[in-house]
Amino acid sequence: MKMLVQFLMLVAVQGLLGQELSFSPDMVFGHRSVTYKHTIGYAFSPKVSINNLTLYDTEYNSDINNIYFIRSGIGLSFGKLMTNLAIGVKNPGAFATFSLGINNSGSRFSYNYSMGTTYQDGFSLEQTLILDYQPRLNDSYLGYVNLLAVGNLNGDGYIRGLQQLKLGIKKQEWIMGLAINLDQFDNSKKRLKNLGFFLKHNF
Repeated sequence: MKMLVQFLMLVAVQGLLGQELSFSPDMVFGHRSVTYKHTIGYAFSPKVSINNLTLYDTEYNSDINNIYFIRSGIGLSFGKLMTNLAIGVKNPGAFATFSLGINNSGSRFSYNYSMGTTYQDGFSLEQTLILDYQPRLNDSYLGYVNLLAVGNLNGDGYIRGLQQLKLGIKKQEWIMGLAINLDQFDNSKKRLKNLGFFLKHNF
């Protein structure tokens, strides 16, 4: 309930946001846990921007599997190519990352792929893929398909992975539908799954 109230309060600040500032909060109400996530971006120019990604996942009856992720960084864009330097905290502690990627944004389909190195108690190779497809359904509604996949590899193998898939409908800046979140830790020795309903708003 506390996370829902925070989400609604964030939606209420829409009128305070400038054109250079983007803010996209969403929540997943699943069978195992509630997940809050937002992305914030501010563009100083077409080439220079800052960004923040925050995620918090908590189970209904226990804190033992809480997942947190907070990352803030600066990005440089050169056409479709981009670089990002960021610091943050995630299970189990602080980290820093540098990545190179490619971004292609269209009116209905966009993708973003990046690869780089992350330091958190040692270096790992991190790859991220984001796919977004919004086909027009009628004059008022768009379909919504969004996939986020992240994987971290080091000398010990597949140390961390996550996949988030959302299927829904979009009307203006509101999006809602079904979601599945999958998380893997320590060469998939520990796995978590969350199926449910999501609500998202783009500012």
